[in-house]
Amino acid sequence: ISDAWEWPGVEQFQTANVIVFYFWNHDWNAERLRQLDEFQARGGGVVLIHAATIADKDPEQLASRFGLAAQPGPTKYLHAPFDLKMVAPTNHPITLNLPARIRFLDEPYWPMIGDTNRVEVLATAELDGRAWPMMWTLQNGKGRVFASIPGHYTWTLDDPLFRLLILRGIAWAG
Repeated sequence: ISDAWEWPGVEQFQTANVIVFYFWNHDWNAERLRQLDEFQARGGGVVLIHAATIADKDPEQLASRFGLAAQPGPTKYLHAPFDLKMVAPTNHPITLNLPARIRFLDEPYWPMIGDTNRVEVLATAELDGRAWPMMWTLQNGKGRVFASIPGHYTWTLDDPLFRLLILRGIAWAG
């Protein structure tokens, strides 16, 4: 395990099996997208937690790589309690044997930009009278993506069920 500030180094992209992004990257430039494409093409796994799903501009570029993406403006957010409802098949390795609903006080995003038909939605939250994806997976060529919108607050990161979901997501992506 190694850490990176703002963006992984070249060697990390070459040697990692999974890269976990938590940072709101305000610079999804062509070089960074190329590095992601090469990483996923060789089978690298990507895990996105909360703000790592945000693109300040051109969210379709992230959605093509991660399944769904957020963008300030079109994507809403709210600091509030909500129920994370598991909708994945009962045998999915990330959600296996978890409660059908888990209550969080966090920051959901909705609607996400991208095609929900490309992703496997694992969990949703009811917002504005509709169920919105909050956790999903995507097989992108040889690479795998696991994304979680919950993860804004440190107390969410301390929640044992959330930690289990993230650790399983990392294992699945790897």
